[in-house]
Amino acid sequence: MSGTPLMTRLCRMSAGLLAMFAASACSAQPSQSESEFAREMIPRLQAAMPGAEMAPDPEEVLTIRIAKWNDFDDAQINLHRIYGYCLNATPTDCETVKQEFVEKIAYRPPPPEAKDLRVIVRDAQYWDYIRETFAEKGGLPFHRQIGDDLYAILAFDSPETIALAQPDQLAEMGLDEDAAWTRATSQTKAVLPQLPDGKSLSRQAVAYENEEYLASLLVDLDSWEIIARNAGPDLFVTAVSDQFVFVGIMGSGPGLDKFRQTVAEDCKASPRCVSPNIYRFRNGRWVIAD
Repeated sequence: MSGTPLMTRLCRMSAGLLAMFAASACSAQPSQSESEFAREMIPRLQAAMPGAEMAPDPEEVLTIRIAKWNDFDDAQINLHRIYGYCLNATPTDCETVKQEFVEKIAYRPPPPEAKDLRVIVRDAQYWDYIRETFAEKGGLPFHRQIGDDLYAILAFDSPETIALAQPDQLAEMGLDEDAAWTRATSQTKAVLPQLPDGKSLSRQAVAYENEEYLASLLVDLDSWEIIARNAGPDLFVTAVSDQFVFVGIMGSGPGLDKFRQTVAEDCKASPRCVSPNIYRFRNGRWVIAD
């Protein structure tokens, strides 16, 4: 289940990305074990979901199994990303994110409409979780792989959360897969800023911040083909979250290695990290920079 990216000011390293290699001054909280974290989260989830029967998965304690709650039956909640975030966050920031996570899990969005369709971008870890969850229920959300570990996925937007778009929901709206992609792509592009000009990137990198769906900028592969052609082979992109995407030019070497560490640390400091990687554009898709 994916929530709308949080707007809370978090201790993160976006400033470090913009300055390329600036240091962070985050103060992490004492570490909890995975089982301790899960045990602490279950009462919070049960309080927000009265009557729900839940317990940690015996083989994966950060996965909470829900036997039954309202129209959910044999569902699961994945705590991996929020646990990873809390390992690197201050106690105050961790507590804020825990509360918002629980609120979004229990939130029941209004019935989706075609006008709410969007395209989101998530990494392979997220997609593996979705595939495991939805494959057992008879159908996966429509998706396209756009890079080594990046997937574009159809979803419905709402004021409090993002819900993956199920094929049967789209069929009820009279949308087949092609029509759904066309509409979702158009509606997502309408809320996104303009892509950078490849030739100007040699003079100045571009940082996209504090807007929704920014990772979805990476979906327009045809436009990135042109940008990459004009920018040259050292073009790079990071998509730390839906609210921070960074585009610039940097060759391989020690500088890129140091920058890679900065991006990974920024990902750890985000409760809704999309990817900890740096990407190049090669042969019409995104590849992890070496």
